[in-house]
Amino acid sequence: MYPVTYLSITVCVVLFFLIQKEERYERDTTILSQYSLIPMQVKRGQWYRLFTSAFLHRDPAHLVMNMIALYNLGSLLERNLGPYRFFIALFFSILGGSLFVTMRSRSMTRTIGISGGLYGLLMVYFIFLWRAGLLMNTGIRAAVLRTVLINLLISFMPGVSLNGHVGGSLAGIIIGLLFTIF
Repeated sequence: MYPVTYLSITVCVVLFFLIQKEERYERDTTILSQYSLIPMQVKRGQWYRLFTSAFLHRDPAHLVMNMIALYNLGSLLERNLGPYRFFIALFFSILGGSLFVTMRSRSMTRTIGISGGLYGLLMVYFIFLWRAGLLMNTGIRAAVLRTVLINLLISFMPGVSLNGHVGGSLAGIIIGLLFTIF
């Protein structure tokens, strides 16, 4: 029913287990070293890392939290946008987060996870709520503010990519606005 959401979750989970299997034998796995977002490597022409890094997760809690968020946001947005537009929203949110990390992080910083894409999807959702006039509803506005506050706090936790979240959010705002126009 939600092919892009389910495929994205499946890819993340499969890669997580492959990383776990590799880590039994060596600390720096082939998957992590070849597909993580490392700004210096992107600047050397390994552009694929801007996208592949989003589907990598090393920590079980990181994977579970991101997959719950992806399922919730994905099933909601993919139903309303359709798979094609949802794919565009997710792809460009991931890309926005990754580009922001590449521009603003240290050259050897390794970043993984789909949360930049999730922040973009969240902004697409907020834009639709705003355009539909639903933010005038006190309950919806309070829920949105709580969500923003929680996600802002998460962004400042150790080991979390604030740059990825900011870049994904900015991309999501642009995508959401473009979707309301076209």
